[in-house]
Amino acid sequence: MGQVWTSELIQKNVERIRFQLPANMECFHMRDIELKADNITFKLTAEELDEFNKCASDIAYFVQKYCRFMTDKGRTTVKLRPYQIKILKSLAEEQYIEELEEYGPKNRDVIVLASRQIGKCFFGGNIHIKIANKELKIPINLLYYFRKERLTFLEKIKVNLMLIYDKVDKF
Repeated sequence: MGQVWTSELIQKNVERIRFQLPANMECFHMRDIELKADNITFKLTAEELDEFNKCASDIAYFVQKYCRFMTDKGRTTVKLRPYQIKILKSLAEEQYIEELEEYGPKNRDVIVLASRQIGKCFFGGNIHIKIANKELKIPINLLYYFRKERLTFLEKIKVNLMLIYDKVDKF
């Protein structure tokens, strides 16, 4: 068994890094001090275990406290609006599925009617379409532009940036 990590040990490592002293980086994912590495042994304190359980039981609490979003003020936590909490809770709700003998999503088919400007579609998902024995793979965030006859100059730039993002995201 290797090193057993605690929050205190990790914090000491972060301080060593900030002072440009040698530090054990195995607890960080790809040397990023904001990301915990996988497959490390970590011992939680009683307070950390309580916090973990609170996060596991309340997705809105977890998102508001620990998820950071890019805003006009930089990367920061945000206070969720009531409709966002409702969507998150609907997506996170689970039930026991006897055929699988485990828990799974209670609401498997969720449709959200919302404006396109709220950033819900900027991810690397693709739609696969088969036409005349040829399969097309279209990034979902570009579907809006495929139905337009003409694109403005800015829309052309946006589409090309999204295509570049789709290619870079695969690395």
